Amino acid sequence: MDYSRFVYAVQNNDTEELASMVSVITAVLIKFLKVRLGAAHPDAEDSAQNTLMLVTEKINSDQLNNPDSVIYYLFTTAKNDYFKNQAKIKEPTFDEVPESHSVEGDQLHRLLDEERMGVLKKCLSELKPKFREYITYWFQNPGDETAVVADHFGISINNAWTKKHRILKLLKECCEKKLKF
Repeated sequence: MDYSRFVYAVQNNDTEELASMVSVITAVLIKFLKVRLGAAHPDAEDSAQNTLMLVTEKINSDQLNNPDSVIYYLFTTAKNDYFKNQAKIKEPTFDEVPESHSVEGDQLHRLLDEERMGVLKKCLSELKPKFREYITYWFQNPGDETAVVADHFGISINNAWTKKHRILKLLKECCEKKLKF
């Protein structure tokens, strides 16, 4: 098909020729968008229609210099229109304006955590060396079961559990005393 006839029909306002060419060009553009870009039929129809309107305006304003390459211009314009419409669909929409545009600061929590860790370290250093070694093992291996810890230290499971909770109680009392709860 000679697509330059489309350019001449637009320039000469030949409605009969335009009517026959528009249906053919529309079908070609729709098929191109569906096959090459995987466009849904309604999206392809919209882009083809937008393309024909845009190209017609370009022809009427003498901005299309080469009538022989109009088909390439039609394909490129249809592809760009389709991508532009798909990008609009993917844009996030906000039905409600967020109440806050910033995240609440956590500096105070960090300072408190640092202070608590300092107190805990001080209390750990005040423990007897064997208690410190025992509870440090628990802190370094929090996922271990009591049986594993008992085996590691060569004590019974009951003894391991009791020892852990006694040391934790000592640490809690020490931390509360230093933090003045």
